[in-house]
Amino acid sequence: MARTQQQRREETVGRLLEAAIASIVEVGYARASAAVITKRAGVSVGALFRHFDTMGDFMAATASEVLRRQVESFTKQVAEIPADRPALEAALTILRDLTSSPTNAVLYELMVAARTDEKLKAHLRDVLGEYSTKIHDAARALPGADGFPAQTFPALVALLTNVFDGAALVRGLLPEPDIEEQRIALLTNLITASL
Repeated sequence: MARTQQQRREETVGRLLEAAIASIVEVGYARASAAVITKRAGVSVGALFRHFDTMGDFMAATASEVLRRQVESFTKQVAEIPADRPALEAALTILRDLTSSPTNAVLYELMVAARTDEKLKAHLRDVLGEYSTKIHDAARALPGADGFPAQTFPALVALLTNVFDGAALVRGLLPEPDIEEQRIALLTNLITASL
């Protein structure tokens, strides 16, 4: 059966996004040009710009895809936490592992680039706003999350995400394997004591 134009479009966009993520992981944002990405995707540079008006639009779509994957993975893994395992500790471990993944490194690269690229910054601001809401909703679904005051819960989620994002950024430069488990235990104790 022949594919529809919509199916071909979705397939091409999917290949481009996958190639962008893989390229940024491999060579970094600065060297992940349209030519590098489209070669990896097996399409022409023209095909990229048939689907996206600018590289900024394409990078915003790439960020959206990374964030979609991260939220989907977090939500799925949280749902699979065994009933006999402390939910907070398990969620912190999941968060640590997701923030230190190569896929999340793409987001870090894009955020650093957005610091000096106003158009990319505007795109990412919107994407990250949606992501923050989804992360908050996923965290609210954790067993025991209802025990946290509604007014401080968003700050707690942001704090924990920022802790693990920061740790992920320096992990390759300052590997401190003993700290990883200590960090989770300390955070668990601090959060539990604050209830």
